Amino acid sequence: MKLNRKQKTVLNAIRGTRGRFFGLQTTQGETLNAQFRGETGSYIQVFDRNNGLIRRFAKTSLDKVSFGK
Repeated sequence: MKLNRKQKTVLNAIRGTRGRFFGLQTTQGETLNAQFRGETGSYIQVFDRNNGLIRRFAKTSLDKVSFGK
């Protein structure tokens, strides 16, 4: 799987949240309040605070991430 620079930046920011909640926007236009749970080679696993579910997203579908500093 080949990630572009923007996707790599978003993924590194998600890894650096250290268990805190953050805003995640996907390329499909979905926005959620999430908490990073883990990753595999092609997917990340997050807890969706909006719906109370653990969700899995392809790393290529990550668009933007935001969190307070």
